Amino acid sequence: MRTIRQQLQKWMKANKMFRTDKHKKEPKPKRFKERFTERELKELMGVNRPVYRRAKGGAFRQH
Repeated sequence: MRTIRQQLQKWMKANKMFRTDKHKKEPKPKRFKERFTERELKELMGVNRPVYRRAKGGAFRQH
């Protein structure tokens, strides 16, 4: 009489349930981390851009 493991292996071979090379996970490529200087970060956030607000009469003026 066979063990359960041997029976399972025989059944898996008969039904082709084992993993093939197609199903193996491929490692993800490492991503490049971008480094920004403080000046570049401030420019992206818009720190040095002009600010416009509504003034008297509803007109936009630079503040």
